[in-house]
Amino acid sequence: MAPGGMASVIHLLAANPPEGWRASSCNTFSSKGVRRKFKRWRIAKKEIKNGDFDLVHIHSASDWSYRRKLSIAKVAKAPVIFHIHSGKFNIDTKSDLDDYQVVCLSEAWSEKLKPLIGESISVPNPVDAKLKQGVVRKDFTLLMGRNDPVKGHDFAYSLQLDDLRVTGVEDAPDGVTALGWVSEEEKWNLLQTAGCLIVPSSFEGQPMVILEALAAGCPVVASNNVPDLPSCVKTAPLDDVEGWRNAIASPIKTGLQESVAKHHVDVITKQWGEIYDRIIDSRVSTE
Repeated sequence: MAPGGMASVIHLLAANPPEGWRASSCNTFSSKGVRRKFKRWRIAKKEIKNGDFDLVHIHSASDWSYRRKLSIAKVAKAPVIFHIHSGKFNIDTKSDLDDYQVVCLSEAWSEKLKPLIGESISVPNPVDAKLKQGVVRKDFTLLMGRNDPVKGHDFAYSLQLDDLRVTGVEDAPDGVTALGWVSEEEKWNLLQTAGCLIVPSSFEGQPMVILEALAAGCPVVASNNVPDLPSCVKTAPLDDVEGWRNAIASPIKTGLQESVAKHHVDVITKQWGEIYDRIIDSRVSTE
């Protein structure tokens, strides 16, 4: 129920379980203040503790998200997959995660986080593009993401682009269109009509918005702090205003959809099915 990429992944995987599996999702988040977050966490913990599941698949960011999710993992009565999404995971968790199957977003992330999390496997994020026929691409630049300093809104505003449209914010400087949070339908319409998506983040895991933009045929320019990008994404340092303006003026427009074919939800669902089945088979063989 939270906005953002991790929630999108959870919704996609819950709606597209592997063959032979049924899935339900358990919300651990509230946007209505600390007390409501605490209440929602307690409810989720009780649901996992008392639920009759074959497997519990936990999605985690870092910091309090991690600690909240770890406490839930500890009460699960079924095998746990601990799936790390954060691009700023800096907690030493090797002993905490020993009993779980840990999953990262790429082989590069598994290797990078190995000193902190121990051994892990990698599964990329899924994409299920909801595209319409006959949509015409325009010239505006798009920035999508929550209003958080790590997302680089202030830097984007400093570029002084002719037509910058920003989701996730209610207010923006003169000359910038603030769109607020948009529906799924409007999100895909924006990605099909934008001339370019920009991602000036100071850090990321594997941004869903980039995968979705490429799946929609939208050119992308991203910060060189974002890892594991396809070669069709132009990058620039966050202090290089002229470099960003040049990249936005001439982004790469070919090979976009092909670059994210491996992220198609059907491909990722099959990978998860193999992992789920292996965990269950392993558990049965040791009982």
